[in-house]
Amino acid sequence: MPDEDARRTPGVDELHARLLAAVKSIETGQNWQDWLDLAGRLHRYSFRNLMLITSQRPDATAVAGYSTWKAAGRQVRRGEKSIKVLAPVSKRVTSNDDDLDAEPDGRSRADRKIVGFRSAAVFDIAQTEGPPLPSRSEPRLLDGDAPAGLWYALVAETSARGYRLLRGDADRLGEANGLTDVERREVWVRDDLTGAQAAKTLAHELGHVLLHADGEAEQCRGVVEVEAESVAFVVMGSHGVRSDDFSFPYVAHWAYPLAAVEHVPITEIVSRTGQRVVEAAQALIDSTQTNHTDDHVIRALADRVSEAAERTASLRSRAEATAPAEVDHRVLLAVVADTQEFFRRRAAGSWVPGYLEGRGLGAAVGSHEIGYAPRGWTTLVDHLRSLGYTDTRIEESGVAGRARTGQLIDRFRDRLTLPLRDHHGMLVGFTARVGPDAPIDAPKYLNSPETAIFHKHEVLYTRAGGWGQIAGGARAVVCEGALDAVAVDLASVASRKRLVGVASCGTAFTDDHGRALAGQLGGATVCLAFDGDDAGVKAVERAWSALAGSGHLAVVAAELPSGEDPASFQQGSPERLVEILVGARGAAWMLADRRTGERPPDDPGRALLAYRNLSDWADRVPRDQRIDFVLHIAGRLGIDPTEAAADLGRRHPQVLAESTGLATVLNCARWAQELGQPTQTDREFRAEPANLPALTRGR
Repeated sequence: MPDEDARRTPGVDELHARLLAAVKSIETGQNWQDWLDLAGRLHRYSFRNLMLITSQRPDATAVAGYSTWKAAGRQVRRGEKSIKVLAPVSKRVTSNDDDLDAEPDGRSRADRKIVGFRSAAVFDIAQTEGPPLPSRSEPRLLDGDAPAGLWYALVAETSARGYRLLRGDADRLGEANGLTDVERREVWVRDDLTGAQAAKTLAHELGHVLLHADGEAEQCRGVVEVEAESVAFVVMGSHGVRSDDFSFPYVAHWAYPLAAVEHVPITEIVSRTGQRVVEAAQALIDSTQTNHTDDHVIRALADRVSEAAERTASLRSRAEATAPAEVDHRVLLAVVADTQEFFRRRAAGSWVPGYLEGRGLGAAVGSHEIGYAPRGWTTLVDHLRSLGYTDTRIEESGVAGRARTGQLIDRFRDRLTLPLRDHHGMLVGFTARVGPDAPIDAPKYLNSPETAIFHKHEVLYTRAGGWGQIAGGARAVVCEGALDAVAVDLASVASRKRLVGVASCGTAFTDDHGRALAGQLGGATVCLAFDGDDAGVKAVERAWSALAGSGHLAVVAAELPSGEDPASFQQGSPERLVEILVGARGAAWMLADRRTGERPPDDPGRALLAYRNLSDWADRVPRDQRIDFVLHIAGRLGIDPTEAAADLGRRHPQVLAESTGLATVLNCARWAQELGQPTQTDREFRAEPANLPALTRGR
């Protein structure tokens, strides 16, 4: 029984000893290839666990825990011996090193940290019995065409990594099948290879891109080539492709020189190299496969549910028949990525650098992927055609459109361009600012149109890596224009504050924008930094409402001088801009103060009506701030706290009821202080109706 076997689980020390023995056993090129073959089947596991699995069950094809197999409807057979692997042990830790890393209420952010490892039991599918699961495709030799969609998926990944893919002949590449030029950000693949060979070569070059782009590994060329070739082997194997062309040297040939330089055992070099290969291969597999062949549990459960009714199967077939082809989606991503490279290369010789320098944003040319769309009507279209893209795909990507004559022409002409990415970091479109000599009626910003990959009401501009920095604790600063967001980034770098500019690219901030941004923020505070005029205040209210409607309440608003936006203000005083952004107060407070004006209304009825309208905002304010917010409004409008408390208790009892713990006690104490009454608990507190002035309009 599995439970009996668990009681005999070897300790962590024994597993480490077994792991070391397994690593030491990797001596020949065939030994190295054998574990890579296992990694192609079980690419979710770390190098260490792959070594442990291969030492106990080298023929494993699909591995999972006892509970996971049970959830899939399969049962581990009695008497089967489990495979022992290492599972991490973690604990909660807190960090308050940076104010911007704290939660909105000031509490330290809690994270989990791995503090050790324990032994865990897993079983291969061959040790179980039950309903059949979807099987892996049978491996086939590396010949002919690549698996459907693989080439375009690798092309899209190349572009997403900031590299341009080029095809060349023997005159350009010599005897090599591929080449990666890090300085020029180019990846070359021979144009006379079969589809499968080309995919394998591109996977190899992407291994270099992921692992060796920093150039530090050049001193150990043997390790470099083994790593890249190993990545390609695992990626192709995960797609059911094997090759006799793969050949790995004896481990000592490439591991010993590096071990001698670093004065470490060869086993350490082997383990380090193996883990690097696993991580890089996993990244490529994630981007090239939508259905992983070893995700048996999810797929099995889906199949079993679908088999329960013929109608479900019929609906699934119909959906698959009408769904757009995945390869088209990846081609569109590749078109946009190649367009970005085309624009970027033309920025230096255009008016863009001088224009940005004049606005104090000159450093952004190199840091923000800024490009230039040439003035010609078909300059980009002609370039994309030369890369082999069809007119249909070029048009579908949104970088070109049809003129009245039916001719395909560039969408962006004589404009400064910035790339737009979705929340996964994929390049999906552009926002382009008009040039200084453009006609007065030309739109200031022009965005990509709606496409299969770009939805303007969901996509927000931020620099490459911006979403990751926001997820890591940096404060998002939402602006109207993309150059305002760039200004925030540059001011942040100069001041060493963790701020990331985000922009709606000249369009109104929508509810979809709010949901998209809220999904990236977690509970972190977001700052709204729109123009300092009446239109900017309206934009703040619209964005705040969208975020609050998405459940994100930690929102502050920067108050810029009238007539200023972040870009113009940064030009004159970047330090002051950062101070305003970091010290921004709650958006509800700022908007309420704008509504109430400098002095309270003379008419008590109007004052109470204004109070009621603004106190309705209380549920859009963080719970621990709601009482302070309502008292602030009452004070601004000259309303007696007793009347304000009575009205609030009658219309919005949840303001107090939703508070919990210490916050409730403090809130009640605050009200008691304002009302001159002894402190009461929330349960005892009852606001008595007061004689309020009649309202001029009903609610």
